[in-house]
Amino acid sequence: MVKLLFKILICIPLLVFSQKKSPKEIPQSILIDSTNNEIIFLTSNSLHRLDISSLKILNSRKIKNLNPTDFKTILKNDNLLFLERQGGDILVLNSNDSLKKIDNSNISKFFIGSYNFIKNDTLFKHGGYGYWSQSNFLIYFENLTKEWQLYPISEKSEIPRKTNHHMGLVTNDDYYYFGGWSQKENGTIESDYSNKEVWSFNFNRKQWSLLGNYVAYNLSPNHLSFTKGNNLFVLDNTKQLFKIDFVNNLLTKFKRAPILFGFSKIKPIFYNDFVYFVDSFQGNVAKVSITELTKEIEEITQFHHKDHTLFTILIVLSFFILFVIIFYFLKYKEKNRTLELLENGIKFKNKFIELEPLSISIIKMVKLKDIELSKVYDLVKKDQLSKIQNERIKNQFIDQINLKLAVLTGKKEDFLIVSKSSFDKRYKIISINRSVFGKII
Repeated sequence: MVKLLFKILICIPLLVFSQKKSPKEIPQSILIDSTNNEIIFLTSNSLHRLDISSLKILNSRKIKNLNPTDFKTILKNDNLLFLERQGGDILVLNSNDSLKKIDNSNISKFFIGSYNFIKNDTLFKHGGYGYWSQSNFLIYFENLTKEWQLYPISEKSEIPRKTNHHMGLVTNDDYYYFGGWSQKENGTIESDYSNKEVWSFNFNRKQWSLLGNYVAYNLSPNHLSFTKGNNLFVLDNTKQLFKIDFVNNLLTKFKRAPILFGFSKIKPIFYNDFVYFVDSFQGNVAKVSITELTKEIEEITQFHHKDHTLFTILIVLSFFILFVIIFYFLKYKEKNRTLELLENGIKFKNKFIELEPLSISIIKMVKLKDIELSKVYDLVKKDQLSKIQNERIKNQFIDQINLKLAVLTGKKEDFLIVSKSSFDKRYKIISINRSVFGKII
């Protein structure tokens, strides 16, 4: 009886055991196994599987040769993969609880800070840093060759910015990224140095597109993020939560929920209306409803905007060129309508017609302003002739000028027009038909 009681006392701690771990176990990452409704909780020396509802540990495995800081974890077709943080190695956990390399690549220390994602059951890497240079490569893991391959890009595509430690999101047809570290010309890298750009890659067109520069000043590559559908949620260092809607270009800022101050630096996961995270005080996995984190909105703004400097310059330059074209067109048109009065005739375009000295004098008089018809009469009259004869001579000069100008310009309208004065109907004036014949110089 005593032995039976002793055995029961020994088993009690095992029955009540949930997420209690050895003090030496340091949380590293959490993943959601949606097929089995379990949480995969990786620590510094163990792999725990938790019930997704109760968060109690279902089983644990000690990993023999694990250095968790060297790897990122990702689920692909329900298989847990360990991705080397600095290179291209891919490892899995074998039956002996050891990590086994499954790829044939030999890429070392070139993918520091790359972004990893799964699309259509294919593993991708984007960007990264290594050997004093940055990458803007989009590569994928080829299952047949077990090697990393460059993903094909359209020749019409823009060239994306090189970066590492950036944030990204994958939708049905697009991959978005922003932030991260950018490299200076001298080879050093700085956080957010000239790197406010937001890029997208469309898998159907195989093209990169620069969407603009993101507006929020406090979004940096060191923050936590998790995805919910087509939205990326970002938690900054002040525990401010943001939602980024890339498709509609919206940034939503939420009021700080007190529970966010308990989020550790382990990347949280969203699943079925809950956000799963590692509690920074207890070191255990906890969960909170997404509605509790997003129930109070502070503001909604644009996430990114286009840099219109070049666009504005192009618009101004276009208007200037258009202005110059119009100006010279009008000058050319005016020149083609301009009559040049010479001492012995009139020149129009490349044509010339000779006029009598009196005809030149009449045109000179009318060129300055409209004059009374009587002044033309006084100019051409001959004292030995009667008034009727002089009137006929005057009319002949006017008709002769109109005829020669019609021949010169090809216009049917009269060059000189005789009409009644607007001041006194008893008088007649003579003027140049400027609306038809244009300018005279």
